Amino acid sequence: MKRGQVRQGPALEAALWGVPVGLLGGLVGLGGGEFRIPVLLRRFGLAPGAVVPLNSVISMATLAASLLFRAGALSLAPLRPHLADITALTAGGLAAALAGAGLVARLSDHRLHQAILVLLAGLGLLLIAEGLAGADVRLDILPAPGAARVTSGVALGAVIGLVATLLGVAGGELLIPTLVFVHGLEVKAAGSASLAISIVIVAAALARYARLGRLPTRGQATGIALPMGAGSVAGAAAGAALAALAPASALKLFLGLVLLAAAWVSARR
Repeated sequence: MKRGQVRQGPALEAALWGVPVGLLGGLVGLGGGEFRIPVLLRRFGLAPGAVVPLNSVISMATLAASLLFRAGALSLAPLRPHLADITALTAGGLAAALAGAGLVARLSDHRLHQAILVLLAGLGLLLIAEGLAGADVRLDILPAPGAARVTSGVALGAVIGLVATLLGVAGGELLIPTLVFVHGLEVKAAGSASLAISIVIVAAALARYARLGRLPTRGQATGIALPMGAGSVAGAAAGAALAALAPASALKLFLGLVLLAAAWVSARR
């Protein structure tokens, strides 16, 4: 099989691969792109250039379904006091997604990649420690509400957007810790906010791929994206139900382990 061709096989396999990633999205608020990419590369034999736009299409389905199911299982009311911060992060992430390709080309050297891996691992360990201790860590470094706080939020969103572009993911791995540690959201609310922000960022990325003519082919869409997206929707429903029942400390422990796994998967790419 030539590199870049879709491996022939039942759509059921693609759907089954989508379920655990959708479960992750519904449970903690991630698109799961870093876990999906190795599957698309190695199991389905896609070329690297085809993986990122296809992953973005499936991520959009996962994120949208996860947010929809979480809105039904969890109250979104805790997000209201933080709407200004969420909007600022979204604006920064959107700007990075639209203009990030050229910037990342100049930033994406080996040292930057290693720094990102260290950051993911460090945040994972911090969340695990916080979950075990039952404490709430808040950095409280942002200015009081006002223009300076909005500017700081936009800057944070831009940094996260650049990192997400570099890794080819939606950025929830960094959005959730930022919302928890810096903006003071509870971990369940942070997961829902992360999904909403990531949807905007991924939509911008898809628009960019459309302009560049890099959207998935019909064979990739019907053979992989559609069934894997359907599996992700089913997983997202189960994950949202679990999120409503799981204690916050357990979610922090789980998210911490996910971040460590994301660092390990990214290191192998």
